[in-house]
Amino acid sequence: MGERYVFIIVGVGGTGSLLARDLPKLLINTDHKMLLVDGDRVERKNMKRQSYQEQDIGEYKSIALSAKINTFYDTHCEAIGLYLTKNEILEYCNNNYLYTPVLIGCVDNDATRKILEYTFENLERCYYLDSANGEYEGNIFIAYRYSHDGKIYGALRSKTYKLEDDVHPLDESCEVQASKGNVQFLVTNNKMANYLLEHCNALLMRQLKGGVQRVERFGSVFYSD
Repeated sequence: MGERYVFIIVGVGGTGSLLARDLPKLLINTDHKMLLVDGDRVERKNMKRQSYQEQDIGEYKSIALSAKINTFYDTHCEAIGLYLTKNEILEYCNNNYLYTPVLIGCVDNDATRKILEYTFENLERCYYLDSANGEYEGNIFIAYRYSHDGKIYGALRSKTYKLEDDVHPLDESCEVQASKGNVQFLVTNNKMANYLLEHCNALLMRQLKGGVQRVERFGSVFYSD
C-alpha cells in the first residue's frame, strides 16, 4: 500500500471552499481523505464567491461543505466546526497516524497562521501549503519535512517576514466579522484555489516542490527551494 494522505484545509471561505469543491475529484478511487476546519457559519453574502448555497445559510461552513463532498464523491471528508486554538490538528493527526498530513492554510489572519506553523513544526512528517491573497494578487508558501531527519525543506512564511500579532477570529467583534467577505475578488480566489489544486496534484504524482509561488494578476512565478 502506498502513502496515504489526509488533506487538511483550514479555512473554507473564498479560496478554501473553492479548493475543497474540486480536490475530491483528484482523490476519487484512492485511499486519501480530507478534513475541513472552520468555525465560520455560512451567510447570505458568501453566495457570490464561495461554494455554498441558500440551504447552507446558518450551518458551519466546514460541516456543510463536507456533507456535499460525501454525498457526491467517494472521497471521505471529515469536518471540524471550530476555529483553531492550538492543538486540535495535532490531536487529530495523532489519532490518524496512518495518514501523512497535508496542511493547507487558507486563512486571512496571522494569528491562525502561527498556529498552523506551530502544528507543522510539531509533526514529524507533514506537507504545508500556506495561501494568502488580496484583491488582485497573492502567494503560496510550500514547506515539508520527513521523519527520518526532521529537517524542514521549502519555505515557511514566518522565515520571510514577521507574522503579525493580529486578532484571532475568536476574539473579533461581531461587527468586524460581519464586515469581511467583500474585499477579495472571486477571480483571485479561483486562481489561488487552482494553484493549490495543482500543488496537491503534484504531491500525488510525487512531483511537489518546496518554495514560494507569487501569484500576480495575469500570471505567476514559482521560486523553488
